[in-house]
Formats: sequence, C-alpha cells, structure tokens
Amino acid sequence: MIFWEKVLLKYPTKLQASEEDTEYLPIVFSEWFIAYDQGERVIFARLYDNCVWSVPPSKTWTNYDTSNEISLETLTDLVPYFHQLTNFDLYTGRAKYNNKDVIWTPIHQWKYCNNRTVHFNGTLTEGTNSEHSSNKASNKSNPDEDTAQVEDLLR
Repeated sequence: MIFWEKVLLKYPTKLQASEEDTEYLPIVFSEWFIAYDQGERVIFARLYDNCVWSVPPSKTWTNYDTSNEISLETLTDLVPYFHQLTNFDLYTGRAKYNNKDVIWTPIHQWKYCNNRTVHFNGTLTEGTNSEHSSNKASNKSNPDEDTAQVEDLLR
C-alpha cells in the first residue's frame, strides 16, 4: 500500500470542500481531501505516492511523512513546460505562452482559451506528456529511480 493510501485510511471522515479551500491547492496535486487533525481543518494532497498537508490560510505545504516543508519553487518545477510560460499562477493554472492566454485543465493538459491544445515546440501536452514525463518515457526510466527523485524533491 502506498503512503497516500495509508493517509486516506487514517482520516475516514472527509469534510466538504468550500470554494475558498480550492484556492489553496496548487495545480500539481492529483488528489486531495480535507479533514480535521488535532482540532484543525487540514488539506491533505497527493504528490505522486506521498502526502503533503497545509492548514489554510497558509499556502505552506509540508511532507506528511518527513515533516519537511515543500517549497513553492519545488511545486512550480513540477508543472509541465513551466519554463516556457510567463505570468504563471500555480493556484489557478493560468499563464501565457507566446503572449497568448493558456490554462492547465483538469485532464492535465495546457489549453488555449479557444480550447485548442497547446503545442510546446511542436509537442502535444495531453495526458502526462510533459517535459518531465516525456523525457522519462524516452529514457525508459526505472521506477525505483523515479521514486528516489521524488523523495529527493520532497526532502
């Protein structure tokens, strides 16, 4: 069982999320939930197989297992094609690419405001085709190496 699943089981009672709660979530989190922990309303989020948490209104994220703080720079670096974007907002997923408005969609791809898929240097952004994952796919990386890289990021 992965660490994220253990945390899900530890907090069986999930709270209803408000619109305000979602404003504290960076777009890099694939899953999340809210629960009470030690009398505080806490947002727990999945980062790969790990869990991070934050207590709003803080936008500080902490690794659940190691208690190490996750910097916003670390989270931003996980965003596909981040370095080719300008005016990027980690919480709304809005940015500019070649002076055109783009947005990160719930299906994990960059789209222009006219709903067309963004092609960074002639590549698709659908699914997990990001700079990170396309490099990993082309190198046929080892899952153990991937896990080690994630753990390094979380430290």
